[in-house]
Amino acid sequence: MRRLRGTVGELHARRPGVDVHRQVWLMSPIDTALVLGSAQEPNLAVGDPGDDAGVVRRRSGGGAVLVVPYDSVWIDVVISRDDPLWDEDMNRAPLWLGRVWVAALASLGVSGGEVSDCYRPGRWGRVACFAGRGPGEVLVNGAKAVGVSQSRTRVAARFQTLVYRRWAPGELLARLAVPPPQSEDLREALSIAAQPVDAPPDEIRTAFLTALRQ
Repeated sequence: MRRLRGTVGELHARRPGVDVHRQVWLMSPIDTALVLGSAQEPNLAVGDPGDDAGVVRRRSGGGAVLVVPYDSVWIDVVISRDDPLWDEDMNRAPLWLGRVWVAALASLGVSGGEVSDCYRPGRWGRVACFAGRGPGEVLVNGAKAVGVSQSRTRVAARFQTLVYRRWAPGELLARLAVPPPQSEDLREALSIAAQPVDAPPDEIRTAFLTALRQ
């Protein structure tokens, strides 16, 4: 387990080493940034990736995520290709991680979590992560409680997970260059997209680490 502190861009830029083994990275960002998925166009954001507007691109796929210190909890898990948890199928690969998060949330009093088993972006999932559904992500009463994305190298897989303690769809929407009337449709979709987890960040991290060890 490693605690990593830095800007959102610096944390996303970290890479597993060639001698990687199973690791948990507890991310502590020091800034707020809109994070675009690997396939998203830069002009989706108000600002450009890497500039002072706080826009970052990650290597994993999916829609945009707004990372806000303290309001979100970001935990990554890295496994090597020879790890028993490795799965070549990109849909099956993160399902075990979703089950860990279901147990962690239950210990925090958030029950009824279900693990999404495939990619269902719907109308807006390719724009905003929490508006769609992906494999390994955890849903509570139809709303996303845990977002999951994944990227791979020749030797390792990196699973990135995010939980919102406070869901502020207006702040996300303000950073996306989506013109009206589409922006109003997206606003409505985002208003019911997420299930915040009302617990202190360290309690969420501890719950996850405990569930992972079980």
